Amino acid sequence: MKISIITATKNNKAGLLRAIESVRSQTYKNVEHIIVDGGSTDGTVEAINNEQLTMLNDQCSMYNVQFISELDNGIYDAINKGIKLASGDVIGLLHSDDFYTDEYVLEKVSQAFQDIGLEEKDKSFFGVEAVYSDLVYVRSKAKDEKRKKSVSESNEYFALSTEHSVIRKWKTQNEEFTTETQRHREILKGWMPPHPTLFLRRTVFENYGLYRTDMKIAADYEMILRLFFKSEVTSFYLPVTTYCMTIGGVSNKSLKNILRKSSEDYYAMKLHGIPFPLKTLLLKNFRKLPQFFNKSK
Repeated sequence: MKISIITATKNNKAGLLRAIESVRSQTYKNVEHIIVDGGSTDGTVEAINNEQLTMLNDQCSMYNVQFISELDNGIYDAINKGIKLASGDVIGLLHSDDFYTDEYVLEKVSQAFQDIGLEEKDKSFFGVEAVYSDLVYVRSKAKDEKRKKSVSESNEYFALSTEHSVIRKWKTQNEEFTTETQRHREILKGWMPPHPTLFLRRTVFENYGLYRTDMKIAADYEMILRLFFKSEVTSFYLPVTTYCMTIGGVSNKSLKNILRKSSEDYYAMKLHGIPFPLKTLLLKNFRKLPQFFNKSK
């Protein structure tokens, strides 16, 4: 099974190089890393062309990198470009500010896709279309010297080292939450899987379409509703933390962006038939509060 990882970036050379190293260090090597740059002017293009691509392509014959740099219409347009270039059986995203918790993440994801099957009414056996897991929000300790909690001794957070501290932990669901009916009900209560942890079979995009580029902040949530609420793709929850998200994403950079995200969330709910979208929107935001108090494994 080949996995395609897509990273959209612009003017974030340091973060991108860390994301590249996070993919390169994975024990699972049948991977292609597609980097879509939006026309960076900070030395990203030179760094990738002159150093990283040569090193990565020589690392393993089953590991390869594709890099394009051109103007785009925002992050979702860049991601769509990456999806169109992808040749993997499974596609995942790794944003340029983020990294995996350890070197075994893609190994676990691949195993889940290959080993987990669901039984249909006719007793046939088929693999899942989506795999998702847990996520932690992290902050650079250089930007927050007052925080003393180190996660370097935690096996789960191998890749964090002493340079980052955990701010929030997104525990996606209880392991007994398994049926489509339960998932449907929880979505109405504001539940969603952490989008960055979501790996999808390439056929999912072929069957259900790409990300909407008219939504600048919440196209990921619209995709979640399209797949998990309206279409009900078959999925599997991997109950481990796989993804480290650096805080400061576009959706939370300003009050204007927060309001726009809420507006786009509401639109996505209406679009896909959420019966009481305002209620679901409020519950979706309230569900985040426990994440700040549950940072342990």
